[in-house]
Amino acid sequence: MHLASRLRSFALALCASSLLGCASWLPAPTPMRAVDYQRATSAEPARCLLVLLPGMGDDAEDFVEQGFVAEVQRRQLSIDMVAAQATLGYYAKGIFAERLYQDVLRPRLRNAYREVWLVGVSMGGMGALLYARSRPAAEVTGVIAIAPYLGDEHLIESIDNAGGLARWKAPPRVEPITEDTWQPELWRYLQAVTQGREQGPVLHVAYGSQDRLARADSLLAAALPNAQVYRNGGAHKWITWRKLFARFLDESALREHCAKP
Repeated sequence: MHLASRLRSFALALCASSLLGCASWLPAPTPMRAVDYQRATSAEPARCLLVLLPGMGDDAEDFVEQGFVAEVQRRQLSIDMVAAQATLGYYAKGIFAERLYQDVLRPRLRNAYREVWLVGVSMGGMGALLYARSRPAAEVTGVIAIAPYLGDEHLIESIDNAGGLARWKAPPRVEPITEDTWQPELWRYLQAVTQGREQGPVLHVAYGSQDRLARADSLLAAALPNAQVYRNGGAHKWITWRKLFARFLDESALREHCAKP
């Protein structure tokens, strides 16, 4: 791994855990800003809402610039989209899930969508999973975590050495989670959901085989049905993520559930 990649991963692990005073200088405006992308045509209300969560250093508008919005629109599905400006400061201050619900989800859920899907890339993939854990199971239909950050190397190694997520000895559930407990608690939640011991959304994971986070992501992938896993040969880049997202749109249940009536 290149030095820049190591520093990026290290900074994310520290700041997302609210360490080293990151919370004091990272912005997290209230309300959380969001950008809506409605369907171009149709007087009928959309069946589904897609909530798009950016990675570290990315913005809500990147989902337009990187082609995610276009991938949805050209398939002419019955979907509204909202991209949240869920930047690192919200995670560092421990207010990500609350602000995402109050500022982004809650106002839009008045539209009575049949299904709500979370789409997150990198840090946003982690955020999608953390949000699903924090909310009632019925609120989120599905999650597609694309190249998600899932914790530091020490924890990932311990899960891998245990023989995978199914064999890993998870700690007891903790509430509320803190900077010391959020990583094992996230994996405990993923284990419980994938084993059917807790209710949760339909989980999907997507990543490139050359991604620096592939080891961690593959541990989650191994606990999911093959139909809910998407891989390609790419690295930790938007071009990889767009291709994976396009496959998800074509191959997942979302395409049928969110089709035009």
